[in-house]
Amino acid sequence: MVVILGLGRFGMALGEELVASGVEVLGVDEREDVVKLAAPLLTHVSIADTTNADALRQLSVHEASRVVIGIGSNMGASLLTASTVLDLGVPNVWAKADNVNHAKILSQIGVHHVIRPDRDTGRRIAHVITGRVEEYAEFDRDFAMVKVAPPVSMLGRPIEEAPGNVSIVAIRPAEGSFRIPQPGTIIHSGDLVIAAGSVAELEKFGSAE
Repeated sequence: MVVILGLGRFGMALGEELVASGVEVLGVDEREDVVKLAAPLLTHVSIADTTNADALRQLSVHEASRVVIGIGSNMGASLLTASTVLDLGVPNVWAKADNVNHAKILSQIGVHHVIRPDRDTGRRIAHVITGRVEEYAEFDRDFAMVKVAPPVSMLGRPIEEAPGNVSIVAIRPAEGSFRIPQPGTIIHSGDLVIAAGSVAELEKFGSAE
């Protein structure tokens, strides 16, 4: 089960997507109207003050393996909630941050994963709209994967000849589905590939002719 504390737009969107993927979700918010709206969409919902350790213990949040703090605009409530969840010993805490200072403090108090939806979405869209890249996923500041039409210079060549340190990890023929390529697989016109590597190398690969 994933516990989501704070059911604003981010928390609700995340919860609905998790439920659609078959994950059990407990959504918690102190606003009764918000919880009522969430009730038919999430597995479980509850009205509670997310900064109150006793309230979270009653909901067994301390037994959860993954907790997401979706409170962003109210930094004080976000930080107090994060501190409370960490004190409960939850091993995997994610928290949404609305700005750089918020993200910095969340990291300083020990939150395991700090989420910047505006920055992360903006970065992904920037890569998508500046070339042939169809999907972009950044796993670290300098490592990403892209779904992209290969450059013309790669057509008729084996995947091992991808330039720089780019690795072709999957390929989809014009008529077919994605598969893991064998060594020596030739790239053809109409193929789509999933490539992995440094952000700079992928940018070159995605914009090359």
